[in-house]
Amino acid sequence: MTQVNQIAIDTLAEFKDKTLISHPDFAINRGVEVAVAIGRVMKTGEPYRFMENRIVRVLRGFIRFSINLREYRIAEGEALYIGQNSVVEILDYDTNSVVDLLGFTLSTENENIKEEYLVGRENEPWIEEYFRLIYTISAVQPFDRRSVEHLLLSLHYRIVDNTASSHYTNGRREELFRLFIEQLNTHRGKHDLSFYAKRMYISPQYLSRLAFEVSGTVASDWINRAVTLQAKLLLRSSALTIEQIAEELNFSTTPYFCRLFKREVGMTPSQYRTMQK
Repeated sequence: MTQVNQIAIDTLAEFKDKTLISHPDFAINRGVEVAVAIGRVMKTGEPYRFMENRIVRVLRGFIRFSINLREYRIAEGEALYIGQNSVVEILDYDTNSVVDLLGFTLSTENENIKEEYLVGRENEPWIEEYFRLIYTISAVQPFDRRSVEHLLLSLHYRIVDNTASSHYTNGRREELFRLFIEQLNTHRGKHDLSFYAKRMYISPQYLSRLAFEVSGTVASDWINRAVTLQAKLLLRSSALTIEQIAEELNFSTTPYFCRLFKREVGMTPSQYRTMQK
């Protein structure tokens, strides 16, 4: 699959914010005014792929995200742990919002999370302690990488252990729907409902009924959302022609791709690409 618009930690150092501490594969920034930061790295309503794990902690206001097709709204005292390689859109935010931001990779590859974890405000005291320690230690020269790596790994486990169980408390239907969304994020460009049903060991009819019962949206619409999201990424950040994008996303014809895109986004692929320039 063609590489799409990405945000990696090493691109943040160029901004030289006084509160930003950045090293290879690690960055932390405290007390960031979201209204000031928006536009420098991301635009509201546009998708980006995060190449490393991120933790966004809201100190004031709120931010509403779409992450891998799921929508989250985090407010003061809450945090969101976003797994590496996630596709992220900022949908809305309070213009007075202030956040702490942490980006990192973990030394053991299989420790990198593949989904999102919402951290409730009841966990704010220990989240603050981790951020304070990580920021303080990483500001000292020479950079104590080993201590920071251990703190990051500890923070990772603390978040996962405290929040992971919430993904599985609502029964088998919700668990299957979560798996469906994970499959959509893994196999963007696949349009056939039976493809996903087969991978989940259920019938297409059951998957279609399941998606509607859990989310209020039919499975085919979820598939269209995933394909459209990938198309937006490719239109924004690749040199592929519209015909090549249609082919890469397994559309039978370019006009079919254009019709679907306009129905989902409200404009043609050409119009969307022109707006990004």
